[in-house]
Amino acid sequence: MIRIMKASAGSGKTFNLAKTYIRLLLTDEEKYSYRHILAVTFTNKATDEMKSRILKELHLLAKSPKESPYFEELVAAFESENGLRKRAETVLCDILHDYGAFAVSTIDRFFQQTLKAFSREIGQFATYQVELDRESLVSESVDRVLDSLSDDNKDLLQWLTQSVMDDLEKGKRYNLENNLKTVAMTLKSDEHRAAIEEYGIDEEKEYSKENLTRMKKALSGVMTSFVKEVREAAKAFVSAAGEEGLANEDFSRKCFNSLYVCAASDPKDELAYPSASIFKNCEDFSKWFRKADLKRYAPLEGRLMPLLQKYCGIFTEKYKIYSTAFKISKILNELGIAGDLDREFRALMKEKNVLSLDDSNVILRNIIDGTDAPFIYEKLGVRFEHFLLDEFQDTSRIQWDNFRPLIENSVAQGKENLLVGDVKQSIYRWRGSDWRMMANEVQGEFSECEVETLDCNYRSLRNIVEFNNGFFEYASSVLDVMAGDESGFKVRGIYSDAGQFVKSKSPSDGSVDVVFCDKDDELQAILDAVSKVHDAGARYGEITVLVRSNKHGSDVAMFLMDKGVSVISDDSLHLKSSAVARQVVSLLSSVGNEDDTIGSFLARELDINVAELSCRSLLDLCEQLLRILKDRDPELFESETQYVQALMDFVQDYVSVNGNAIDGFLKSWQEADPKISSPSDPESVRVMTIHKSKGLEFQHVVFPFAEEIGLFRSEKHWTRPSVEGTELEGIADGVYNVLLSKPSKEDSLFQVGSQKELQFQFVDNINTFYVALTRPVKGLTVIASNPPEKITAAIVPAASKVAELAHPVVSAGSTTEKTNSAHPVAELVVRLSSPTIEATVPPCDFTDFSQILYAYLYGYGEALGYAKDESENRMVFSKGDIYNYSSKERKSDGISELMPGYPSFPLNPSEEDESADVRERGRLKFSADSIEFFSDEARNDARLNGTVLHGILSEVVSLSDLPSAVRHAFVAGEIDAGQEGDYLNILTQRISAHPDWFPVDSAEVLNETGLIDTDGESYRPDRVLIKDGKVTIIDYKFGEKNHRYHRQVARYADIYHRMGYSEISPIIWYVLTDEVE
Repeated sequence: MIRIMKASAGSGKTFNLAKTYIRLLLTDEEKYSYRHILAVTFTNKATDEMKSRILKELHLLAKSPKESPYFEELVAAFESENGLRKRAETVLCDILHDYGAFAVSTIDRFFQQTLKAFSREIGQFATYQVELDRESLVSESVDRVLDSLSDDNKDLLQWLTQSVMDDLEKGKRYNLENNLKTVAMTLKSDEHRAAIEEYGIDEEKEYSKENLTRMKKALSGVMTSFVKEVREAAKAFVSAAGEEGLANEDFSRKCFNSLYVCAASDPKDELAYPSASIFKNCEDFSKWFRKADLKRYAPLEGRLMPLLQKYCGIFTEKYKIYSTAFKISKILNELGIAGDLDREFRALMKEKNVLSLDDSNVILRNIIDGTDAPFIYEKLGVRFEHFLLDEFQDTSRIQWDNFRPLIENSVAQGKENLLVGDVKQSIYRWRGSDWRMMANEVQGEFSECEVETLDCNYRSLRNIVEFNNGFFEYASSVLDVMAGDESGFKVRGIYSDAGQFVKSKSPSDGSVDVVFCDKDDELQAILDAVSKVHDAGARYGEITVLVRSNKHGSDVAMFLMDKGVSVISDDSLHLKSSAVARQVVSLLSSVGNEDDTIGSFLARELDINVAELSCRSLLDLCEQLLRILKDRDPELFESETQYVQALMDFVQDYVSVNGNAIDGFLKSWQEADPKISSPSDPESVRVMTIHKSKGLEFQHVVFPFAEEIGLFRSEKHWTRPSVEGTELEGIADGVYNVLLSKPSKEDSLFQVGSQKELQFQFVDNINTFYVALTRPVKGLTVIASNPPEKITAAIVPAASKVAELAHPVVSAGSTTEKTNSAHPVAELVVRLSSPTIEATVPPCDFTDFSQILYAYLYGYGEALGYAKDESENRMVFSKGDIYNYSSKERKSDGISELMPGYPSFPLNPSEEDESADVRERGRLKFSADSIEFFSDEARNDARLNGTVLHGILSEVVSLSDLPSAVRHAFVAGEIDAGQEGDYLNILTQRISAHPDWFPVDSAEVLNETGLIDTDGESYRPDRVLIKDGKVTIIDYKFGEKNHRYHRQVARYADIYHRMGYSEISPIIWYVLTDEVE
């Protein structure tokens, strides 16, 4: 049997999941039953929480059974309370002594364990690793494809050359490597794989260069034929009008301007669909001319009208085919690398002995597809009888395919399984999740399937629950009206279980405030909301601001901190926004860099000569600079303690891998975008993205920028055109990554895909809104910009009519009582004698959810007990008083607040310690950047030696510079005294062997000098010599030979060639072996 538990926000999902696990555990007579029950979650945190909850409840049942919330349900299965207690005690003891077999796992961990058992079948060594960063594998695969370009691979070379030429002819800027990597990521995406599987596409055949070449030719023929026919029709109309003495400007408001443009256009230009006014003119000649001229030109209708109707008729009949051909033709060049990319991707994984996490699920499915469950269990070494899947709405289709045979086996044996989730909280479609499985598909797959809906809310206070009950009942109806009946899709079907009954025992009803204001006033509205709650006795730590994006999070955090409100954020505070961090980096940049006017100015203002500071490492230097800055402005320093700590972490991370070179650090800093992450703080407002907040709850939620959650956005997606019965049938039968518009504006054969995408985005976005609005416990504040005038003009009349009809009902006093309704709007509509909620929706083309919220509150707000406060630029709907936090009993936080200031401790002998070696004073004794000194193996590591050697050579113009450069490496702590002589000797030998590269004459030597290409990309060759018009480029390498290095120096040479140099010698120098290529 399969139980599907639909658990709306705050309904006790985790409680019920743990209850089911414990019931199965205790009622099974098998001693080691915990080994045969698999509970699957999505995150490590959820796994840990699940394990802790189960153990905690087992301990409670073993010690004081009646105190457990599960007691009443569990005791019935035992003869007595004592029997339950003994069983719980035994099971708890068994688990704790066999904890490794306690099968509560993340879904990815379980699949990887399963796949490891099949390593032989997939042709991998059992020691293979899972690569989480698919992008890096794809990027390297593209590099390998480009490296393979040669006369031996003429087909690929010719294809890519033609691709570049096609784009250049269209006037596009083109970066081949970047473009290919972007295309490669889409080809390796979950969406592409799903589309290929859904339509049964043979990738090898579909993306072969032979087939793509055939398609190019056929699509070009379709487009050329259409353009020719349209231009001829346009020319016929323009010519006839000219013969009658009419020019473009003679028509009313140049209403036929697009025809004149079309008639004179280049055949290669894309044709736009005629405006609606032109189609109206096909039916009404009176709109062609000004009233004063209409009588004079009336005789021309018989000649010109048929020509216009023919022109428009071509678009009506054939434009969708042309538009489809045009869209596909633009991406055919990209598809040409699919086969080469897949070949290199697989070869790369084989060489590295890794598997991409995303591909591993596909591989596992291919192995177990059709395989009997006993064989899978035999390979795993364990047998599972019960499966409990958490957050099932976020499960991908391929993950379900891998679970299905195991669950089918369990069901066949009469075992119980549980799928828990909430379609309304499915917000990870971009990660492959598919809510349709939970919504209805699983019920169709299994006959023994029971559905249970948890319809009580234990989290939020009354006003919050009832606000969400009403709004989402209304919003889902609005989306259904917008989607149209012909789609057969109902958002309201998904939200039919959104209504909840209030179960909170608090005497307070909580508060809901919805603020509409000018866009520029939203940040101030956030501060007002935070201050209002704080004034009611709430700690700042009890207030959370939920945002759609990291950018908004950063804006909110910066604004609140500027206003003196402490903020904590996991992902929105940029380290570079810190004044102290910027000062440190600017001071570092001033060292030996006269062009850095900002750093030099700051150093002069603070009277700091960075170059003269006594230090032995980059960490030491940064710490000394921080001490100075703290002395100069202690208040600023202490206010940015979190940033200072994050900066030192960033420096430490850099130094541990790259050493102490300041130039390298500054380059790394420029390319990075570090952010600070801080622990919970009871005196700081938390700023968090909606996606991060899923599964959490907060005392008071402020949800600003609600208008940012739109209804539909045109995006590229993999989809298939409906070419059946058209001239594209047999030509364009694959799936293509094309830009999809709203169905009403999608003038191509991709309209089915567009309608499907509209439905998905409707669900994605209303779910995002739902997650945000269901996080609060005691209070909710929603902030949005005022709707545009055209929206309010449509909303206000219709909503006002609803409000007028509702007023007599309100006067009757029915809403003054505390009801417990899960469907308040539907009940109100019935009392208004309106047939449906949909009938009360304003005739409005909404673009975001804040506009739907505005319509809802404007129409139903008063009837549902909301007060409306309207000022010049702000409208506030509110219900309930802010919770009195001062009366709240708070438990000890258990969290120590961050200590102000950045503590610093002497690392080595103090001046008072006369027995210490004074030469060691101030020198860092232990740091990660010194790891190369701890073993012979590490000392000989080519990468670490190469880093130091590279830094030394960057300071050498001629051989005479070498001793001082080596000495600098010692002073910087990169080598020790014993290594100084070794480095000097080997580099002296190598440089002496190539005197032409290190001349003492007047040759221009450029060490680590930047080059900027025409596409804006910057490069930095190791060494360039320019003498008598001849350029020698030398690139240092310190590891094994690699043919990819040739492309790197060839790029440098190409740039110098385009700079006007004709005689260029690119050289790759393997310094340690003194080999030259």
